[in-house]
Parts: sequence; C-alpha cells; structure tokens
Amino acid sequence: MTDARDVTARAPAARHPAQLWIASTYFAEGYPYSIVNNLAEVVFASLGASLGAVGLTSLFHLPWNLKFLWAPFVDAYGTKRRWLLGIEVGLVAMLVAAAFASSSAASVPALSIAFIALALLSATHDVAIDGFYLTALDESEQSRFVGLRQLSYKLANLLVRGPAIVLAGLVGWRLGMLALAALMGAVTLAHVALLPRDEVERRSFGELARWLLRPRVAGAATLLGGLAVGLRSAWPRVASTPIGRVPMEAYLALALGVSLVWLRARRSTSKPAESPYRAAFSGFLAQPRAWVILAFVLLFRTGESFLQKMKWPFLRDALHLSLAEYGIANGTFGVAASFAGTLLGGFLISRHGLRRWIWPFVVAQNGLHLLYVWLAAYAARGAVSLSTITAVICVEHVGEGLGTAVFTVFLMRCCDPEHRAAHMAIVTALMSIGFTVAGMASGYLAEALGFVRYFGFTFVVTIPSMALIVVLPYLDGRSVTRAPAH
Repeated sequence: MTDARDVTARAPAARHPAQLWIASTYFAEGYPYSIVNNLAEVVFASLGASLGAVGLTSLFHLPWNLKFLWAPFVDAYGTKRRWLLGIEVGLVAMLVAAAFASSSAASVPALSIAFIALALLSATHDVAIDGFYLTALDESEQSRFVGLRQLSYKLANLLVRGPAIVLAGLVGWRLGMLALAALMGAVTLAHVALLPRDEVERRSFGELARWLLRPRVAGAATLLGGLAVGLRSAWPRVASTPIGRVPMEAYLALALGVSLVWLRARRSTSKPAESPYRAAFSGFLAQPRAWVILAFVLLFRTGESFLQKMKWPFLRDALHLSLAEYGIANGTFGVAASFAGTLLGGFLISRHGLRRWIWPFVVAQNGLHLLYVWLAAYAARGAVSLSTITAVICVEHVGEGLGTAVFTVFLMRCCDPEHRAAHMAIVTALMSIGFTVAGMASGYLAEALGFVRYFGFTFVVTIPSMALIVVLPYLDGRSVTRAPAH
C-alpha cells in the first residue's frame, strides 16, 4: 500500500490535453509577476508618488529572491494543486484590493500593502506551479513543453506591459486593475477544471497551521516583520551609501550560499533531519556532485547576462540604432527567434535526450557572442545595415533559446522527487546571482575594454560553465525516481 504521506504515482490520463494546463499555469505565473514588477512603478508614478517611493517599488521583488525559504512547505503540506488554486483566489482578492486602493495619492500606503501581499502570493504561486509541472509530467514531457512554458510566460508579460497599461490609460487605474482581477479569476476557474490530480497530501494544512502557531515560530515571524518595517523606513538613507548600492539580491545570494555550506558541514556530522524543512535543503546537498550543480547553475547565465546588459548601449552608441528600430529588431523579431529556439530545443531534447544536445546547444548560446565581436569590429570601419544588425540579433536569440531549453531541463532534473518545489526554488534563486554580478560590473568593464574586447570577454566567461558539462550529473535523466521517505 502507498503511504498517504508519499507522492503517488502519476494519475491516469487527464480529461484535457496537458498543453492546455501548461499554457494556462505558466501564463498565470508570469501574469502577477509582471503586475508586481512591471506595473507597480507605473501605477505609483501615475498616482503622484514621490520618486523615492517609486524607486522603493523595486523592493517588491524580494519575495522572488526569498521564496526558497518557504518553498519546502509547499512540498511538505497539502498538494501543489491546492496551493496553486488557493493562491490564485488570494491573487484575485489582492488585485481587487489594489484596484480600490489606486484611486489617489492618499491611498499609496494601502496600495503598497496590497502589492506586498501580491508579491508574496505570486512568488509562492511560482513555487507551486513549478512543483506541479514536475509532479504531473515525466522527464520526456517536461523537456518537450519547455518552449510552451516560456511562450506562455512571455505572453503574460507582454499583455501586462502593453494592453493593460493602455486600458488603464483609457478607463483609469481602478477599472483597469479590476479588469486584471477579472482575467485572473477566469484563469482560476479554468484551472479548477483543467488541472489533473497527481498527488495526495503528505501532511494536512491543519498541521501546517499548528506548526505556524508554535510560540517559537510566531516569535520569529514577529521579529522578521519588525526587521522588515525597520528596513523599509531606513532604506532611503542606506541606499545612498556604498552598502545600499549593492543589489539586495547579492546579500540574499550570500546568505543562501552560507546556509548551504553550513548544511553541508552539518550533514556529515549529524543524524538525518526529521524536519521536512531542513530535509529539503540537506536533500539538495545530498545529490551526487552537488557542488558541481551549484557551480554550473551560478555560472551558466553569467556570460549571457554580461552580453544583454550592454547590448542596447552598444547598438545605440556604436551603431546609432534608434529605440524604435531596436524595439522591432530585438523586441519583435528577436523575441520570436528566442521562442523558436526554445521550442526546437525542448522538442529535440525530449526526442534524443539531454546528453546528445547539451554541447551543441550550449556552444550555440555562447559561441554566438562572437557575432557581436565581429559586429563591433565591423562598425569601427563603417556603417552597418539594419538588416545585418537584425540578422545578428535574431541568430543570437535562437542560440539563447536553445540554451534556455538546456538549462531549464537540467534544472528540473536537479529537483529530487520528494522536494520538487523547494529544489526548484533553490536553483532559481542561485541562478539570479549571475545577473546581479553582471549588472554591477558590466558598465565599468565596457568602458575599460571597449566593445570589441568586451564582447570577447562575454564569451570567455562562459568557458568555466562549459567545462563543468564534462562532470555534470543527470545528463541521461535522473536515476532516482523516488526519494527515500523521511
């Protein structure tokens, strides 16, 4: 008999094609993320908030950096389907609250609270969706639908950043936000019918509530809440200092790294952890070649991040591209090429396996940086046509899409079946460090090296991650299909 606390085998085929719920869930993942991270500053600025207050909206992104802290609870309590649906109901409620708090500058404090709640719910929603995807699909399906995930997520982002802002400009923020809430509500109702049931509860939500009400847990939550309030009030002063100029993600990444090192040291000297929370983190480090995995995740996107940070300044200053031309070349043709690369990559990996395609796809992603070396050198000798620039951008985006397919499939294989949601949250949190480092150093390096040598540098920094491919685990699939019970 199957223990009720363990994940069951996959359920019989769902009534609806998997493509439907995959597209809808990843649209639903990108939708609130874009509202919080792309719409908040527009709403606050439109309501007359100060520049300082508009700048502080960047703090709304913190839950995505911190989600690895509570991701183990999504694995340990209830089912991911229930988490997903319950959070979506909460997102609808918070969007309605934000709509009624977006009437004037006087309501900015209430609007801030609504957006903080939206951010916390949305970050947890991401954890539930990623965990659900990994639970409901086998490895081949996970690979095949990588492109569909990316496409659906990007469509949500485009909807919020374009039509949603236009609508709000026509009817006002209150009605505009209510329209956003209505769409989220429609997606939630669709998920009630579409989502398959692939898990049983390990522990009930009642057990989670009792754990949260324990004096030590409640006291720690109160202390963290007080620290958050203090940070918010002090941040305008801190931000003007050298400490404040370092992105918050860098401090969070350092804290996560120190925690993983500590857990690694403890794992060899202590008894197996009974706590599902601690088990999620120690279980990640118990994987074969865990430190190789960590290094690969940290380094894989670094070269691409350096390239993307300086791409627009290079095209603007060296090639004299207008913003409209860049929007068409990069934001239209380039995005379409990226989608095509990701779809093709996911399909080929699902057909022939990751080991066969990892080298061609990673070399395509990183080697195409050298096109920008050629473009920068060519620009120094004369004008470059818009068609040539667009072709380079599109080919580079195809390589980026192929690399995205490889990286996404590999990240999914790093997630132990017992701790899918928590492990995906850990690797995605670590993944953001490369973006942070690139953002801090890219401008200074481009000024010091010049664009030709800078783009050569973006290729050179990809070499360590490519070298690690030789010793990566899981290239032939995850050998363990079920983690031991704790």
